[in-house]
Amino acid sequence: MKAPADLYISLMSSRTVADGLIAQFDLVHVFRVKTMTLARRALAGRTHFISGKDVLIRISVEDGNPQFAAALANGYVDQLHKLNSKLALTESAQRRLFFEQRLQEEKEALSDAEAAMKATEEHTGIVQVSSQMELLVRTIAQLRAEITVREVLLETLKAGATDKNPEVVRMQVELDSLRAHLHQLESGSRPGQAGPPALAPANAPAMGLAYLRRLREFQYHEALFESLGKQYEAAKLDEAKEAPVVQVVDPAVPPEEGNPKRRLWIVLFGAVSFGIFGGCLAIWLHFMSDPARAGGIRALRRALWEPRLS
Repeated sequence: MKAPADLYISLMSSRTVADGLIAQFDLVHVFRVKTMTLARRALAGRTHFISGKDVLIRISVEDGNPQFAAALANGYVDQLHKLNSKLALTESAQRRLFFEQRLQEEKEALSDAEAAMKATEEHTGIVQVSSQMELLVRTIAQLRAEITVREVLLETLKAGATDKNPEVVRMQVELDSLRAHLHQLESGSRPGQAGPPALAPANAPAMGLAYLRRLREFQYHEALFESLGKQYEAAKLDEAKEAPVVQVVDPAVPPEEGNPKRRLWIVLFGAVSFGIFGGCLAIWLHFMSDPARAGGIRALRRALWEPRLS
């Protein structure tokens, strides 16, 4: 598009904005139409958008009621704000929308983990574990959350880069290392070291294993929810910096004078109508000035309007 204003004019000309105005002002009944399609056409025919070199957008709405026309013009700005808040027009807005969806999903998963942990506590009667096991479970949960966050970041990187990209390769290597570390903690294995296996959920007491699993799941979702929340807030800040702000310079007000174009059309219509009427009158007087034609017209009138004798 030639200018940013063209983008907003296209948005205000969209069906979504038109439907919002039709619902807000009940334009189906105001325009006296039967369908939404006819209401959209009537609205489009009365609305004009002008974008000048000063990058300002001028909205003009024509209606017999000046107050209603001004309210309808201001309604376009309100509908544009609503639509603009839903669309991801920049890269930061797309990241914000992505993290917003993941954050909502993780919020529900965290609620499920809390309910499951409460049910496990009631079933096993265990409410505490040793400080060493708690530390291990917390480390595993944080490690899993870190792996999930890096997987999300890797997905966003792959959306705009190839697998050979240095940043993608570095992120993949870090993910592999974190996954290997997580496997060691969960299994209690010690690669290259002799002796008994390390303390891990795999060799925990049977009665506490179910509780540990629920606790680990809960802390994993809690850490992931916190990490995604930080990413979401960062994306919102980036979006606020990049997104242009639409502001109203002059709100629409009812015109104090009538539409000069309408007045011109009224004058032209009156002149044409008077000319046609004058021409017909002149022709009629011309015919009536001839005695022969006048007698024929009177005879025709008597034949048409006077009753016949039976």
